[in-house]
Amino acid sequence: MKKLLKKKDLIILLVLIVILISLIPFYILKIRDIIYSNKFATYSYETYTNYTNPIFSIEKIVYYSNAFVTDNSSDGNFQNINIGQYTDIAIYINNTNASDELTDKNTIAELYIDNIKVTSNSNKGTKTLCYKNPYYFATYKGLQEPENGRINFNIITNNKDNKESAYNNPSFYQDCSNPISLGYINKDIVTNFEIANTDTLSLNGTILQKANITLDELTFNMSFTIHIKNNKGEEFICNVDRPVLSDETSSQLLNGYIATQYSPDKGTAQFIKISD
Repeated sequence: MKKLLKKKDLIILLVLIVILISLIPFYILKIRDIIYSNKFATYSYETYTNYTNPIFSIEKIVYYSNAFVTDNSSDGNFQNINIGQYTDIAIYINNTNASDELTDKNTIAELYIDNIKVTSNSNKGTKTLCYKNPYYFATYKGLQEPENGRINFNIITNNKDNKESAYNNPSFYQDCSNPISLGYINKDIVTNFEIANTDTLSLNGTILQKANITLDELTFNMSFTIHIKNNKGEEFICNVDRPVLSDETSSQLLNGYIATQYSPDKGTAQFIKISD
């Protein structure tokens, strides 16, 4: 009777072991679901926080558009000219949505622009997006064309760097207190345009109208990607893709020059974190 009980106990033990083993996959799946749920909850919270209080976002973009000419005359009397158009662009970055204090999280360690593309219905002229020295904003000066389709910014971290910088090369403050300064140029839309001795040459958008340049030849769309790395080593990107000169603004440009401002709706121009 005693041996029989031992055998019975052994059978019960084996049954319990089999049951426990069969339950292991179930508990593994439950634990995995809990882990994934927590990760998803964390990701959802971070996504929501980034939407409501993004670390970096575009606050506004200011545009200034005008015309420029290149004198081909041997005596410098502007009787034979090439005509082009330029638009200066100032992009203001907001880094105080999440915090008013400057930290490693909302200050800049690296900034560059790539994926630059300019689209237009017209193939007239040579179109380029450049770095613009902010001291020459609203003038046809201070332009530096990108190397290999990329604009790399020098990050200014202190007053000494600021005093020594002439801004001839791409420069940006680590606290985002200055705008990203860019310049679009479309050279030689019209070449060898003759100006009569009796004509008055106005060096603004009216010269475009005088040369019979159409609105369709002026309108264009610009797209590029802004890359930011903060002082924590986190990387962010923001894709900018929007019309700069439309039919409406181009018509105003033909009367002289035009200055406009674009303020993005909330949640439409935020920098998305792509790495920790």
